[in-house]
Amino acid sequence: MWVEQSQGTAEIVRHTALQEMRVLFKQHRLMDERHLLATMQALVFYTIILMYPGKGQISVSLIDPAIFVCLQRVVSYVARTGLLLPEERDCVRPSWETWVHITAKRRAVLSLYLLHWSYSVYHNLESFACSQLGFMPAPAPKYLWQCETKDKWGELYARWLVQWCDRPYMMSEFAGIQASTALEERSERWLEDADELGVLFFSIVNATERGDPIFDYGNGIPVLTS
Repeated sequence: MWVEQSQGTAEIVRHTALQEMRVLFKQHRLMDERHLLATMQALVFYTIILMYPGKGQISVSLIDPAIFVCLQRVVSYVARTGLLLPEERDCVRPSWETWVHITAKRRAVLSLYLLHWSYSVYHNLESFACSQLGFMPAPAPKYLWQCETKDKWGELYARWLVQWCDRPYMMSEFAGIQASTALEERSERWLEDADELGVLFFSIVNATERGDPIFDYGNGIPVLTS
């Protein structure tokens, strides 16, 4: 409906997305891991649709703050189900299936943070506290995320482990990037293999003035709770 919408159907699109989101907000705690991941991915798409319900609009729509409160609760719950594998912490190779699942889950969380951040910047609001993401690995390299076979992934992951035998590049390291003509070695090494999501995070850090409220690493709305 959203892709093929005609003029005047934006409100129908928005109403449908809201209905679906409310169902997911009520049911997410009853879901297994696989369906919880699908829920997170659906919420990313629905949030985009709420921000841009009409294909021809030129500004970001206002969204009921209660929707973002509900998104906070879902993200907080998902974080408690785990966003870091023991194998990643110990720098050993996990199973392909486990890695794909946890990576997709982290990407959904990061996408929701990015959407709320962009919405907050546009409307001059407080964003989710990005500092709480510091414990997570930064987005995985493109060659791993887009690998289509288990055997090839295993081969490439072994190569990646050699590069990052000390520890993965972490989200917290974005905050340490300094305004300079050159990157420090770990950041440069990570950026060489970053995919589009990783480059998007990096570009935000690179384009934002330090000291600007937008670059509020350490402040913001707390989402993840123990």
